Amino acid sequence: MPLRRIIKVLGISPAILYDRIDFIHEQCQIFAGERERGLLDREDLGKRYISTDRQKLIVNWSDRKSRKNTVLLSIASADQITGYLYAANVNFDGEMDSEKVKEEMTKFGDQRLAKPFRRFARVWLPQDWDDAAVRAAASRKGTRRASEEPTELPGELLAAVKDTYDAAQEREDIESGDDPSTATRAPAKGMLLHEQTVMAAHIQFVTRLLQKAEKLRFFVDQESGIRAAILVSVPERVLNRTADAFYVKVLKEFTVDQKKGIVGAAKRRLRKVMSDAGVDEEEASLILALEELSSPTLIGKWGDPWFRHPIADMREPQKGVSWLTDIDEPETDPEKRSDQLRHFARLHLKASLTAVDRFFMQVRRALTVAERGVISASADRRLWFGKNAYNPAVLVKLV
Repeated sequence: MPLRRIIKVLGISPAILYDRIDFIHEQCQIFAGERERGLLDREDLGKRYISTDRQKLIVNWSDRKSRKNTVLLSIASADQITGYLYAANVNFDGEMDSEKVKEEMTKFGDQRLAKPFRRFARVWLPQDWDDAAVRAAASRKGTRRASEEPTELPGELLAAVKDTYDAAQEREDIESGDDPSTATRAPAKGMLLHEQTVMAAHIQFVTRLLQKAEKLRFFVDQESGIRAAILVSVPERVLNRTADAFYVKVLKEFTVDQKKGIVGAAKRRLRKVMSDAGVDEEEASLILALEELSSPTLIGKWGDPWFRHPIADMREPQKGVSWLTDIDEPETDPEKRSDQLRHFARLHLKASLTAVDRFFMQVRRALTVAERGVISASADRRLWFGKNAYNPAVLVKLV
């Protein structure tokens, strides 16, 4: 229900509503903190398969002269098996004030230091945001070459993966997350945090929360900043093979009929393998996965191997997977090598973002202030939605 409607139905003032939101937000934090502290010492966590993705949240413009949205970026991680949400973090700090930060930066000589060593390195000053948006817009004007490499991935999926790599390459810092846009602005109240900082803090939190887990398997959005965050957070676990990370790229922009066609084709292929090999569905899926693993597509500057996921459903009709921490030496014994490859295939088959995307869908459906915006009538296609938030602090608390 929209906040204005709540005020009208309950016959309360806006001040009372926002006080209640603050109170509920504080109680939720206390409850979550008490509950999650118990995970730190649990010895029965076993292997955890974690889906990590990002979501954009639009805040309406409050100044008709600029008519620019503020875009918040949320990163969340959910357990694949239980659906439990380990954390959701937004790149916004409502307690900070840009004018006070400017004064403090001058006082402490922040500008004379390299960015990583500044007292306020984590925040975006409005002018820095605008300058970065202009530079990013200029870099995006360059044309990209079409790939002439042979591929085993479907054309649209290959293009989506390549475009993401190319966009990351154009950044000033490849691990910084999405670049600012000239169609957006820094918030009037509070301050945006650098997405790179939030991604690193989020992964640090999740890995510390699950520090007693036997193994951690991250299936993450194709974002260089998340890959870097995982490698920095648990380098020892990656090296001792108790932590792994996989990129997952999902194409969802299909009509219902197109999705049904893709899913139907995948099921027919699976049934054919079951019939020809005389095996059950699980073994047939493994056979298809082994076949795909034998001929991966190398994409990007670093030649990341991408695997086409052989199983399709309506939520993830077309999916590519890249194993980012594949550092195991191949077994020399044929029998051990066969077991090793089957293990690799099983890991790839688990790749999915459904658990975290379910949370994002719940946010969109449950919170009217988080609904997707609509295109404004102006030619620059800015987004506006009557029910969306005007104060980012309220949106963050509700999420």
